[in-house]
Amino acid sequence: MEENDRRILEREMYQIEQIRQLDLEELQVEEVDDFQNSSDDDDNNNHRDPTHGYDSTGILGEFTYNICVASLHSYLGDVEDTHHRTAFLDGGAVLNLPLFCLQGVVLFPGATLPLRVIESNFVAAVERSLSRVDVPYTIGVIRVYSDTANHSMKSASIGTTAEILYRFDNMGA
Repeated sequence: MEENDRRILEREMYQIEQIRQLDLEELQVEEVDDFQNSSDDDDNNNHRDPTHGYDSTGILGEFTYNICVASLHSYLGDVEDTHHRTAFLDGGAVLNLPLFCLQGVVLFPGATLPLRVIESNFVAAVERSLSRVDVPYTIGVIRVYSDTANHSMKSASIGTTAEILYRFDNMGA
C-alpha cells in the first residue's frame, strides 16, 4: 500500500473512532421557555406550535419554528424584527431573487440561518430584497464547494429560499 493511501486510511479510521465515541456520549438538553404560549388565557394551546408551513407535498402542515430564536444569536448584535413572515411562493413560479452562494452551508426549509452580511454587494442585495413588492424579504441560498479534482469552486444545482426575519442596521438608521 502506498504511503499516502496508508495515511488516508489511518485518518479515516481515526475519524470513525471519534464518531463512535460521540455516539456513546449523552446529549444534554436545554429547556427554553416558550414566549408565545406563556399566557394564562392560552392554556388549551400550550402543546401546539402556532407556526404553520407547507410540507414537501405542498399541503399545509405544522413544523416547529421558534421565531424568537434569531434574537438569541447575541453575536449578531441588536436585531430588529422585519414583521414580514407571509411569503408563500407558488409552485413553478419563476422569480428573480438575490442569490447568496455560501461555502459549506446547506439551508434546509424551515431552518434558521443567522447571517452577518458585511460585504457591500451582499448588503445591497439584502436592501433590494427588503424593498421588493412581489417577494419581500426573500433571498435565495445555495451551497458552493471546492471541487478538488478540478481545483475550482462548484455550486449546488438546488437551493432554498430564505425569508429575512430580523435585521441589524449598523448605520444607526
